[in-house]
Amino acid sequence: MEDQGEVETTITSKYTWIIKNFSKLKCDKLYSETFFTGKHPWRIRIHPEGNKVNCLSIYLSVGDNANFPAGWSKTANIKMSLINQLYSDDTITHVAVHTYKHNSTGVVAAYGFPSFVSLPEFRDPSEGFLVKDTCIIVAEVSVENSGHEDTNVDHLPKEMYSPTSTCDELINFKGLCQIEKDHVNLLEEACLKHPSIIESHRKRKRSQKFTEWSITTLGKVLHFLKTKKVKDMNDDACKELQDLWEELEMVKFDDLSWLKPHVESALSMKNYAERLTKVKRLKGSVVALEVKRRNLKELMILAETDLERARKELAIAEKGFVKRELDDELGCGIS
Repeated sequence: MEDQGEVETTITSKYTWIIKNFSKLKCDKLYSETFFTGKHPWRIRIHPEGNKVNCLSIYLSVGDNANFPAGWSKTANIKMSLINQLYSDDTITHVAVHTYKHNSTGVVAAYGFPSFVSLPEFRDPSEGFLVKDTCIIVAEVSVENSGHEDTNVDHLPKEMYSPTSTCDELINFKGLCQIEKDHVNLLEEACLKHPSIIESHRKRKRSQKFTEWSITTLGKVLHFLKTKKVKDMNDDACKELQDLWEELEMVKFDDLSWLKPHVESALSMKNYAERLTKVKRLKGSVVALEVKRRNLKELMILAETDLERARKELAIAEKGFVKRELDDELGCGIS
């Protein structure tokens, strides 16, 4: 049979990055989680204060330079959108075609749009880009696939959201994947106590894409439980934890029985602050009514004492008293 050569097809991925509490970010640049187009990893990078310009700067970078050999290159069709949450027709979108490759130092440089939108326009909630201190960035990346790449190794969500992004770089975790720095210590401690976390991935030889998703999700759950307080567990927080737990159950770690009670306990704290306020208010009402009742009892005792005294005085006054009509004649004894 004749060699048919490599069959090239275009593969596309879409990643939605939701950044909450944007005004609280205190960093020069912020990275999303790694997402994949086939086996090609990418990350969105933004500069909240602009990259040497008074604009929100948005870039697309290669997820892990260390995994690519010298001379590696890949051409990508990039479509970056800043979602307008109030007026969908005003969503800002920039497109480009760029070839990523190693530079002289062996690093693959990011590519993007330094002047995506002016900071004054972006920060004005009435413009629709930063609403309730939350912005949404969507990246669509298309690359040519040679046909030898497995683009569907594991079943993953089509869009993976990132509510807890960090300003730190991703780092290698036990040679399995890249994870956020904030999650490392928690994951290390968990793996030390529960070795099956790592063993379940190594024995099943799961793909890097699947492993990164599963380990990252576990890190998010641990970080959530470590950093949240009872007062934080409102509807949004409970939904976030519930969604993370459902994702974690999809991964099917060998054993999560050690973690489940903590998740269930946290979820049971839903609206605890509101319930606590209600309990305190009702308790205050009960105390006030008890004081009122006590005061009324004291008044009742005084009233009964006064009543008894008045009865005695009446009895003395009535002794030997003959009731007469005031218009009766007094009489003079003549008749």
